[in-house]
Amino acid sequence: MKLSGPSLPSLPSLAWRGSAALRRLRELSQGAAVQSESIVLHSTVGYRLGARIVRPASGTVCPGLVVSPAIHQGIAALTSTAAIVSASEIARVGFVVLVHDPAGRGESWGEEDFGGAEHQDNIRVAIRAVAARSDCTGRVGVLSLSLGVAAAAGALARWPELPVDWLLDWEGPCDREIITAGGTRLVPAAGHSLDDEAWWPPREAVAHAGALQCGYARLQAFPDHAQPEELRHARRMLEAARAGAAPWVQLNDHPRGALPDRPHWLAGGPLAANRAILRKLSTLQAAPRGE
Repeated sequence: MKLSGPSLPSLPSLAWRGSAALRRLRELSQGAAVQSESIVLHSTVGYRLGARIVRPASGTVCPGLVVSPAIHQGIAALTSTAAIVSASEIARVGFVVLVHDPAGRGESWGEEDFGGAEHQDNIRVAIRAVAARSDCTGRVGVLSLSLGVAAAAGALARWPELPVDWLLDWEGPCDREIITAGGTRLVPAAGHSLDDEAWWPPREAVAHAGALQCGYARLQAFPDHAQPEELRHARRMLEAARAGAAPWVQLNDHPRGALPDRPHWLAGGPLAANRAILRKLSTLQAAPRGE
């Protein structure tokens, strides 16, 4: 006999909820160490883009950081614990953080672009905005979360003159095969076959990795947050960046430039991912310019 009623939450969803709750408690215990302000940006085509600046309350001049959010996420997720890492957590590391709603999301005008040319332009506008602030040193890093790597890598490849020192990529799916799990998952590609050569190439981060002229760091756990058994995307991105113009590449805590046959993967789970991102950001923030 099959019993009806609400289903039990899955183990992964319980882990994400537990991680979010622990992070909320941690932020409450740290007090008002950051300040936040709303700003408005405008894309090249004229879309109004909602954005927030989150920075240390001390007023210290810090490097800037732009977050390229995961699919369907933006300001609301990144100013709470819904995203894998929050703007306030990053600001406490010592960054002036700019988070935004990409076109078609939240407070921003336009249509959802899933990391394509419009979203790449949004990243370009955000980088220039934070770099020009008086509380920013002019140094800028970019953190991409999951599918946010499409917009981030595309922007940095299209506009190599942007004042960006490095791209930190957390488990971003790199191409149409990985994004759709071999064509079995059609979000975000509903209505676009895998042979749609007009739609896919701008949104495949691996196609842009070779043109990166900033450092490229990849954080990758096993299991992966979205496709537990998938690790090929990490190697594809690193190989493409290493073969291109990037001054350095790094996988997790391996030495820069190393891509071993049997890498040390990070521990899986949202809390471990949050800690790994913040630890890597702290290392990158403290590194001398150009390193």
